[in-house]
Amino acid sequence: MLTLLAVAETGSVSEAALRLGRGQPAISERLHKLTREIGEPLYVREGGGIQLTPVGQALISDIRQLRAKLQDIENLLMRQKSLQAGELRIASTSLIANYLLPQYLQSFQSQNPGINLYIKSGVTYWEGINLSELDVFFFEGEMDIPHLPDSYEIQPWLTGEIVAVMPKTHPLASLPALNLEDVQSLPVVWREPSSGVRRILEKAFRKSDILPAHFIEVADVESVGAMVKAGLGIGFMTRTVFEQRPDWGLISQPITSSQLIWQSYMAIPNPARRSRALSVFLDLMGSSTLSARDFSEARQG
Repeated sequence: MLTLLAVAETGSVSEAALRLGRGQPAISERLHKLTREIGEPLYVREGGGIQLTPVGQALISDIRQLRAKLQDIENLLMRQKSLQAGELRIASTSLIANYLLPQYLQSFQSQNPGINLYIKSGVTYWEGINLSELDVFFFEGEMDIPHLPDSYEIQPWLTGEIVAVMPKTHPLASLPALNLEDVQSLPVVWREPSSGVRRILEKAFRKSDILPAHFIEVADVESVGAMVKAGLGIGFMTRTVFEQRPDWGLISQPITSSQLIWQSYMAIPNPARRSRALSVFLDLMGSSTLSARDFSEARQG
């Protein structure tokens, strides 16, 4: 069937033979065998080339789907084989890649120096993401994520408190803690709408029936720090991230009116599909897993 598809796409037995890396006699024999099994002509020779009959043409759509599936399987097998030789492929949000993963990757690489790391970060990467090409996918709670196949599991990972950040000279800096009402009349600096921290904040504002007076939207947490440092507003981020940036010279304030907790997750293949490198990496971090279906139901709840 794949031979018939190659002939249909090239219009020539000789070209199909070159594409498939086989001799022309082998290609012709395959076509004759398939024709005998179907019991009707699948092609005719016209003008030095080959044209499919209606019966042959009717098979092409299904054969293309078959080829795509076989290629997916082949890619999976090749990836598993190569990973055993030392590769770990990761996709994540930029916040996780820049602030949370490095310490774990450093520990992993120090114990497994022969394993190469491939890291794709940022929401824009997800638009064309193919989970079968990855070992692990890190994302933040409240975010929109790609559809997860049933063969994937969700592993809760790190949590963190969301805090307000501001210059030491800010009028609210002397308060021991903030309420969301305290920042209602002030400019807010936060991430783009797809950010997990941003969505948690928006939900908390709506719950308290608060609408920020105005805000500044930026693309990453580094920009949040830079804008807050420049005195353009009060920023929000996880305490873990803030504590890694003493160079900003800012202070953080807990938010007492509503405890805002940020949660991160890992999407990983089920145990039968995990590479050796991924299994070692997961052992290093450790946690319990949820099925993709359980995770979806939990989010809806």
